[in-house]
Amino acid sequence: MFNLVLKDILIQKKYLFFSIIYFFFFTFMFKDHPSILFGTVPIMISYMLLIGACGFDDKNKSEIMLNSLPINRVTLVISKYISVCVFISIGIFLTFAFTNILSFSGIIHFDRLITSEDILVDIVGTMFFSALYFPIHFKFGYQKTRYFLIIIFCFVFAAPSILVKTIFKSSPTPNFIVYLDNQPDWIVTSLIIIITFVVFFISLLISIKSYVNKDL
Repeated sequence: MFNLVLKDILIQKKYLFFSIIYFFFFTFMFKDHPSILFGTVPIMISYMLLIGACGFDDKNKSEIMLNSLPINRVTLVISKYISVCVFISIGIFLTFAFTNILSFSGIIHFDRLITSEDILVDIVGTMFFSALYFPIHFKFGYQKTRYFLIIIFCFVFAAPSILVKTIFKSSPTPNFIVYLDNQPDWIVTSLIIIITFVVFFISLLISIKSYVNKDL
């Protein structure tokens, strides 16, 4: 499994280069809006690496080759989900490293640098995107799934905003929102993390079931 994850990383040289270019472009664009910068760029980098890995497998018919080897299909699916965790780490690391370098060198002045809240948003956003993407990918393949990419990506960013507006426009405010608003930050954060990992795990089970029963 380690080698499968390593494969997804090593084939990303070109996409890592584009990710760095992308980072600098959006850094200069959103330097005065740190919430957008730190809450979007790492997710986009993770997104590019994830789609790049899946696209490379499709282009080189890696799926057929890997399934001809004595590798369990469950292992193949799990390795993709583990790769997502690696891609999140790369996105956060690149953002942290380059913004600190640009800030301390005086090239760009940021109102603030990346925080733990930003990192939480990046992790949750990337994991939710992956949880939506992978079941479709393993069911229909890369070529068909790419038509859903924009919809999935927009949903990940738009859903929280729509949900918040819907909830706060409702009268009276739902009891669970009132309850959460009165809880310490660590409880709310823990709840978000738990929900995210539950959704991610359910997505993994769905992907495994689809891929194991898929005819190649």
